Amino acid sequence: MDQAIAYLNRLPHTEVKPGLTRIRALLEAVGNPHAQFRAVHIAGTNGKGSVAAMLASVLQCAGYRVGLYTSPHLISHCERIQINQTPITEAEFVQLADELIPIADSMIDTPTQFEFLTAMAFLSFARHKIDIAVIEVGIGGRFDATNVITPSVSVLTNVGLDHTDLLGNTVEQIAWEKAGIAKQGVPFVTGEQKQEALRVIERECATVGAPLIRARQRARRSDFTWEYQEFQLESGQRLRLQLLGGYQQENLNIVLEALDVLQRSLRLPEEAVREGLEQARWPGRFEVVQREPFVMVLDGAHNPPAIQALRDDLRRYREKYSLTKCTLLFGVLKDKDYSTMAQTLFPDFQEIILVKPDSPRALEPEVLRRWAPSSKIYPDLATSLAAARKTRPDLLCVTGSLYLVGAVKRFL
Repeated sequence: MDQAIAYLNRLPHTEVKPGLTRIRALLEAVGNPHAQFRAVHIAGTNGKGSVAAMLASVLQCAGYRVGLYTSPHLISHCERIQINQTPITEAEFVQLADELIPIADSMIDTPTQFEFLTAMAFLSFARHKIDIAVIEVGIGGRFDATNVITPSVSVLTNVGLDHTDLLGNTVEQIAWEKAGIAKQGVPFVTGEQKQEALRVIERECATVGAPLIRARQRARRSDFTWEYQEFQLESGQRLRLQLLGGYQQENLNIVLEALDVLQRSLRLPEEAVREGLEQARWPGRFEVVQREPFVMVLDGAHNPPAIQALRDDLRRYREKYSLTKCTLLFGVLKDKDYSTMAQTLFPDFQEIILVKPDSPRALEPEVLRRWAPSSKIYPDLATSLAAARKTRPDLLCVTGSLYLVGAVKRFL
């Protein structure tokens, strides 16, 4: 496994390499495995993973063999490629890598790390003879390695300012990139509300001939605890999600719309839909990992819209459960809008500990001191986590980067 990871890390993974020629060449060399299964394709700034997890869970409960491809991972690369919500084994991961390495090495234009992983996923799915894959876009959409598939439904959760160095620095530019997953005749579901983004989405769908479906308000949150959220559905029924966070209301509405599209060609009994939604899990997103002696929440929010949603939800929980002393363990990547994130979140915490996520793109924590002069910085994550626990808070929140959340989960 170590050798496979070492090879992946040698592939280009920080610079931009637009185009789909490399992924097409990789896939063609192994028989175009992506043409052997149905798929759902999901793009968006936030919510992709939660939407993918809910859809995969429902499809599995309906009796289908489901592939799930997401990124990044929290603990192991194997998490990115799952069959029926179980990560592939390290042995299979190594076998897939070994098979693709000679092909990648023979290419004049070296594939990126994400392209290589995408080829591994599609090859795995074909070998496992899955019925349908739920595939999350890596970055953007139009030139993302996953955009070689022709899905049964395309989903765009929302459009926000993230990865601006790669996708453009306006909502319209980013919307154009993400709407690039639209395909002729394939229904395109979106939860986006902003008019400037919607105009671009409508235009792109019209250009390629993709029927556009805007997610309706079919579920409203009626209650929340540390264990579940309850939603009132338009049918009058109640639904309990184990996925926490107010933003799951928007994600749930998108999922219900996408399921309507899938029901045109797949059998999805009502009980399977309910069971799948209620059983869905998505680690590292408003995940409550302990309740005593204090509440500890891990959340992979890594851009301003996600940080604002996290802040708003924590305020609701603090009010409901009378939590007064709150500690923040925060680390972020340097290509994020960390100044907005800091100014949004830091004022809500009495104690702030700044850390450096485990990534070559990590921001030095000292930079964040500008917005939290009394914050503390320790030499490593283990010491930082121990110090955060010793503050004896009512609530400890770990956020700013999925890389940080994954590292903390490894400690726990």
